[in-house]
Amino acid sequence: MGFMEPKKECLGFQLAKPHTEPPVRTSESLTDTRKGFRHQTTKFLYRLVGSEDLAVDQSIISPYTSRILKPYIRRDYETKPPKLQLLSQIRYHLHRNDPHWMPEPDAPLDYCYVRPNHIPTINSMCQEFFWPGIDLSECLQYPDFSVVVLYKKVIIAFGFMVPDVKYNEAYISFLFVHPEWRRAGIATFMIYHLIQTCMGKDVTLHVSASNPAMLLYQKFGFKTEEYVLDFYDKYYPLESTECKHAFFLRLRR
Repeated sequence: MGFMEPKKECLGFQLAKPHTEPPVRTSESLTDTRKGFRHQTTKFLYRLVGSEDLAVDQSIISPYTSRILKPYIRRDYETKPPKLQLLSQIRYHLHRNDPHWMPEPDAPLDYCYVRPNHIPTINSMCQEFFWPGIDLSECLQYPDFSVVVLYKKVIIAFGFMVPDVKYNEAYISFLFVHPEWRRAGIATFMIYHLIQTCMGKDVTLHVSASNPAMLLYQKFGFKTEEYVLDFYDKYYPLESTECKHAFFLRLRR
């Protein structure tokens, strides 16, 4: 897709206020070092219910722009996706005979920049809902152009953009909301955020010809430039029944 190599001098991923104590290596948490950044390979439990991040409330320094990125892009206490409504109903049902029970406040939907501990879960979700072999570790090199949505510690959505795929052009490489958390405006905010990170640049993307998200992109002003036959043919397994054709869209700035 014409991705450009990131700046060689800006590959380190670090906290704005790094810890003074060295990380502890255990058999359950092995450290992998690649391309100048470090991330933890988390155990299966963390992939299932969310991963620990002791520095979740700390700002990070972008290796790409050297900007200080705040811990949260947005904390949404108002949106109630269908999944969250179901969880509330389950809690209520369990305590329906307890007159003294008071429901605890719902946790917010947290929109944040990608961090190393997010990558194993995101890769697993990509391989489940897209195609095998996806590794988004490279996105740690330009976290400014990312958004990860969590409910407590569970990743429910994410979006990634390559900032300089061409001169004056950024490319949205992945945008995903878990099916159980859709129809709540999460994708809308992620697209809005990614567009805002590249003001003054064209934004492009490919979308499957059968993907209903096409309508959402059009609402943001994306226009179809090309219909690409068999675009996904090199990604999907041979036995896949997914549509392999794609629209190439552009938002001109």
